[in-house]
Amino acid sequence: MRNFARSEVADAMTNPTHAPGAAFQSCLEAALKQCPFLIDRWTSRLADAMYERSLGVADSWERHQLQDAISVLKKNRLSIEQGFSERLKKAMAADGATKSASKKPVQSGRPLSSVSFDDLELMGDSQVQQAVETARLQQLVKLGCEAGLSSFSARLSTAQGLLMVKVDSNPLRPEIMALALLELLQSLPASAQTRAYWLLDGARIMGEELQSLYVFLNDFLAGQGIAPAAYGVIGAAQGRASGAWLSEKTEHVPPAPSFSGQADIPKGLTAQENASTHAGRRPLLTLDLLHHLLIGDYEDAGHEVTSFSEFGTEELVHQDFSHTVPVALDALTELEEKGLVSASAKLTRPPPSAPVAYLRARLKTDAKTLGQSLAIEVVGLMIEQVASDERLLAPVQQMIASAEPAFLRLAVTDPRFFSDKSHPARRLLDAITRASLGYANENAAGFPEFLQHLREVAVLLGNERVSDSDDFASLLRDFERRQSRNTPENRKMQRLAVQALLQAEQRNLMAVKIAAEIRARPDFIDDNRIITAFLTGPWAQVMARERLAVLGKTSGGSPSAFSLALDDVLWSLNVEQATRHRRRLLKLIPDLIESLRQGLLSIDFPAEQSRPFFDELMLVHQAALKAVSGLPAQPVKDSHSLGKMFVENSASMPLWLAPSEVQDSGFMNDPDDPTQPWSAASLLEPEGSGHSASAELNGKIELDLGDWVDLLVDMQWLRAELTWVSPLGTLFMFTSQGGRKHSMTSRVLRNLLTLDLVKVVSQQGVVDDALDSVARTAMQNSVHDKGRS
Repeated sequence: MRNFARSEVADAMTNPTHAPGAAFQSCLEAALKQCPFLIDRWTSRLADAMYERSLGVADSWERHQLQDAISVLKKNRLSIEQGFSERLKKAMAADGATKSASKKPVQSGRPLSSVSFDDLELMGDSQVQQAVETARLQQLVKLGCEAGLSSFSARLSTAQGLLMVKVDSNPLRPEIMALALLELLQSLPASAQTRAYWLLDGARIMGEELQSLYVFLNDFLAGQGIAPAAYGVIGAAQGRASGAWLSEKTEHVPPAPSFSGQADIPKGLTAQENASTHAGRRPLLTLDLLHHLLIGDYEDAGHEVTSFSEFGTEELVHQDFSHTVPVALDALTELEEKGLVSASAKLTRPPPSAPVAYLRARLKTDAKTLGQSLAIEVVGLMIEQVASDERLLAPVQQMIASAEPAFLRLAVTDPRFFSDKSHPARRLLDAITRASLGYANENAAGFPEFLQHLREVAVLLGNERVSDSDDFASLLRDFERRQSRNTPENRKMQRLAVQALLQAEQRNLMAVKIAAEIRARPDFIDDNRIITAFLTGPWAQVMARERLAVLGKTSGGSPSAFSLALDDVLWSLNVEQATRHRRRLLKLIPDLIESLRQGLLSIDFPAEQSRPFFDELMLVHQAALKAVSGLPAQPVKDSHSLGKMFVENSASMPLWLAPSEVQDSGFMNDPDDPTQPWSAASLLEPEGSGHSASAELNGKIELDLGDWVDLLVDMQWLRAELTWVSPLGTLFMFTSQGGRKHSMTSRVLRNLLTLDLVKVVSQQGVVDDALDSVARTAMQNSVHDKGRS
C-alpha cells in the first residue's frame, strides 16, 4: 500500500459500521479523500517516466516534444490534482444516470462493454476515433489493477446490498476512473500530441495507483465488518449453444462474437494454416470500417476490394495482445483464475457448418465492393450471436443458424439491411426471435406448433431465389399472420383490460384531489378513524367517478347527487349541531343511507367492506338523537376495517380498483397481504414510505414495452410480455400465453422484482443485442490494431 492514510482504516476497524448503505457511502467518501494524493503520485511518477523515456530517444525532435509534454504537465499539476475529484463525481453520476435511462445516449468516452450498434451510425469520425482511444486507455488501466479490483468489488457489492458480485455497479471501477482522468486531461490547455505522450506511460501508472487504492478501500470495508459478496459460479448451459451466461444476481455479460476470419476458413485450409497465412494482417471489421459501412461510404465500387484471404486474422491463441480479447473473455479468464467457473463454461462458439463457412468465403471473394465484404462479415457475426443467444431455445437457435445463407445472399445485394429496423429481413429476424421468447421451454403450450411454423420458414429461406427485400417481405407477412395474437378475442380482452386500468388510474387521481378538498373543508371533523377513512377513501372514489362523468359531458355545472350527500354526511357528524335539529336529522337519515349505498354501488364497492363505516355512522346519529354529550370511546377494529384499507391524513392515497376492474385487468394483489384484493402493503402506505421502501424500490422501473419476464402466478411460472404501462407509470400490465392479463401497481411490481417473483428474461431484443456485440467486436479489433501499431 503506497502512502495511504492508514488511520482511516484503523478507525474503521475500531468503529465498525455494520449498515451496508452507510458503509458504501463512507467508502465513496474515503475514495474521494484519497484522490488528491493519488493524482499527486500519478503526476510525479509520470514526469519521471517521461524523463526516462526522453533519455532513450535518439530523435531530437521527439525528445523535445517529450520535454515540452513534461513542462506542460508540471504547469497543470495543481489543476489536475484539484479537478480530479470533481471529474470523478461527475463520471459516477453520469454512470448512474446511464444505468437508470432506458436508452443510452451517445457518449464520447464509454466503456468498451457498452458500445452500441445504433449509436455508431450517429457518431462522427472523430467520436469513433476517440471512443477507440478511450477503450484502449480503459483496458490498459484495468490491466494494472485487476488483482485488487476483484476483492474490492466483492466487498463493495455487499456494501451496496447485493448478494452476488456485480462489477458494473462499482462506481469506482477502472473504466470510470480512467474516463474521469481522460475528460480532465482533455479540458486542459494542452495539445492532443501532449496528451498522447502523457497517456503513453500514464495509463500503466494509473492502473498501478488504482491497485493500491483498491487494496486500501478493501481494507477500509473489511474494518467496517463488510464481508465480500460471492461471485456467481457459471456452468455450461444445458441444451443450448454456449456463448452467453447469466450469473445469479450479477450482470449479464453478452458473449463477444469471434474475431473475423476465425470461422471463415476456405475449403481445404486448416485453422493453423489459415492463421499463419494471415499473421500480422489487420482484421476486416474495425469500428471505423463498420461506422463507414453504416453511413453508406462503401456502397460504390470505387473503393478497392481485397480478396477474402487478405481479411483474415490470426487465431486468438496466437495473438500477443491477449488482454484485448473481448470483455466477456476477460471476465471469464478472471473467474477461471479464481476457480469460480467450471472449465466447461467456455465462451467458445461452434463454427458454422462447412457449407456456410464456404459460402461466406466465396461471397467475400466475389464481392465487388468493400461494403459487400464488410456486410458479409457483419451478417456472419450477427447470425452467430443470435444462434447462440441463451434466451432462445435450442431448436430456434438451430433454425436461425440454418437460415444464415439467405441473409448472406441479401448482404451482397443490400449491404446495410441489418441496420435498417424497418427492412423486411431485419423485421423477420426480429419477429422470429421476439415470438420465440414467449416460450420458456420446449414443453410450453403452443411451442410445437410454433416450431413447425419455423421449420416451414427455414425451408423457404433455403431457396436460393430468396435474395431480396420483396422475398423477405412476403415471408414476414405470412409469419406475422400465423403468429399474430391480434385476434378479435384478444383485442377485446386487451381493450377491456386497458379501459379498466385507465379508468382506475384517472379515478384514483381525481380521488386524491377530492380527499384533499374534504380534509380542507371547515365542516370536516377528523375525530373518528373509520369515518375519516371512508370519506377520504371509498367516498372520494365515488365522487371522483361522478365528477369524471360530469366532465365528460359538460364543463362546470351544479354539484351532483353524491357531492350533495357529502354535505349531509358532514352536517350529521356534528353531534352538537344535529342535536339541535333532530327532526331534520330523522328525515335526512333514510335518504342519506340510500345515497351512500347507491354511491358505493356505482364503483362496485363490496358492501361487507363498508359495514364498519355504517356502524360508526349509526353510533354518531344515535348520540345526536339521544342528546348524549360526547361520543363513546373509539372501539378497536379488526384488520378488515376501512382504516386499514385507506390511508387517512395523508396526501398520498392508495391505488384502489373495483372488483370488476380487477377481473377485467387480471389485477394482482400484493403478496404481503393476500387476504383482500386491494388491501395490500402497496395500498396501505404511500410510495416510498414504510420499512419495505428502499433505494432500490424507489427508483424508476427499468422495463419497457415488449420486455419479457417470468412471472409467478398461482405457484406457477408464466412467461409474459409487458404490453401496457399507464400514462402516469402507476400501473403495469403483462400478457402471457392465451392472452391472459396480469396487471399490478408499480409498487407491487418493485416488490415482486426484489423478491424474484418477477424475473426479467429479456429487455433488449435478441437482434439488437447481437448487433451491439458486433460493434463491440469491431471496437475490440480497433483496440487490437491500435496496440500493435
